[in-house]
Amino acid sequence: MSEAPPVRVLVVDDEESVRFFLTRGLSREGYAVEEAADGAAAIERLSSVPFDVVLTDLVMPRVSGLDVLAAVHELDREAVVVLMTAHGTVENAIDALRRGAFDYLTKPFELKEVLVTVERGLERRSVERENRKLRFLVENRPPTPSPASGGLAGARLEFEKAYLGDLLRRTRGNVTKAAALAKISRPNMHKKLRILGLDPNAFKAG
Repeated sequence: MSEAPPVRVLVVDDEESVRFFLTRGLSREGYAVEEAADGAAAIERLSSVPFDVVLTDLVMPRVSGLDVLAAVHELDREAVVVLMTAHGTVENAIDALRRGAFDYLTKPFELKEVLVTVERGLERRSVERENRKLRFLVENRPPTPSPASGGLAGARLEFEKAYLGDLLRRTRGNVTKAAALAKISRPNMHKKLRILGLDPNAFKAG
């Protein structure tokens, strides 16, 4: 089995010392790191090469970190974007979170803080991808076979039953919360539970 390719990271900052610090530290941890000295260079690189993570300074000449964030989301909504900011621009960083950035780091920061933030961002991306796969299976369930039937359709129904059962266990039988986790409507959740023979009350805490 071939190994997974390294996580690609783009470091965007007009300060060479910051780029050197992050590139060296992330490379030592096994990330494939590239640099961009300003926002314009970052957007040009992003348009030709996909990156898993983008670490970008917020305040840069001409093209800001918010511009880089917008470009990233236009090209790849799954990419993890982390803004780097000084104390005086934290409010702008919070605005970036509203626009879809994963998190922000306040300068000066330690490498450990950067690594933890990047790992958290990648973990969230992985969870979101898995949830999309599960939702696809739930929403595209074959309508006719029963859970007891064999073959691929039966296996998918058993998977859906196990998945929804796990959501009910996690929410202690709360159908509304389970539906929210599955990203489906509450009536649709009730319908699926009836088809699969799952009783929410069986999952309620005693």
